[in-house]
Amino acid sequence: MQFLYVDESGDSGLTPTSPVQYFFLASLAIDPLHLQGISADLHRFRQHLAAKYGLLISEEIHASAFLSKPGPVAHIPLNERLRILLECVDWCRRRPDVHLLAVSVDKRRAVTNTVFQDAWRQLLLLFDAHLATAGPAQGLVFCDNTDGTKLTHLMHTLRQPAAAPGQPAGPTLQHVIGDPVLWDSRTSYLHQMVDVIAYFAKQLYEPNRRVREKGAHNYFHRLAPINLLVQQGQPPISIV
Repeated sequence: MQFLYVDESGDSGLTPTSPVQYFFLASLAIDPLHLQGISADLHRFRQHLAAKYGLLISEEIHASAFLSKPGPVAHIPLNERLRILLECVDWCRRRPDVHLLAVSVDKRRAVTNTVFQDAWRQLLLLFDAHLATAGPAQGLVFCDNTDGTKLTHLMHTLRQPAAAPGQPAGPTLQHVIGDPVLWDSRTSYLHQMVDVIAYFAKQLYEPNRRVREKGAHNYFHRLAPINLLVQQGQPPISIV
């Protein structure tokens, strides 16, 4: 069994209403046998951030707001807030028991409002392919509670895709089981780590001025040791 923790960056709307060109999903695949150790280490990491930077253990790390609308963490200088995010990236990079998958939709290629479905379809199929080589194993998806109904419907469809007349059936999910488990990221340290990863996936393609000036737009490349796509000789993010 493996768990996939997923978060997004950007929005799934099409132009001209959307100001961004890409929609990103990032995820960490974890064997639940390692989950207790990972959670304990992550709690120690948050204690380290509290002692070093004054970031409360109860404070949510939401990367975009962290840098642009810091609110309760505004007392932490910007350079230190960015350093916190780098430490989050490096915490993930050092874990030998987590694996990264990230996908994006280039909305210039989209002809209908299916950006959300296209991104999730690609991520779920990549996770399913990973599970096929890991045992094979089964997998559950844990995501923030935003578009749960839409995602649940998509997963059902991917298990029984309807082929168009005269066309072969599309790929199906063989190893991803059940419906998505919907969590509140404010109470999930792991989802907050994935939020940081998703944010820097977006900065790789659409860096904002503050991130570019600080040289942080390439932080995503630091995750190469745990990136399953890189290990397969592919680009670090699957663009559809």
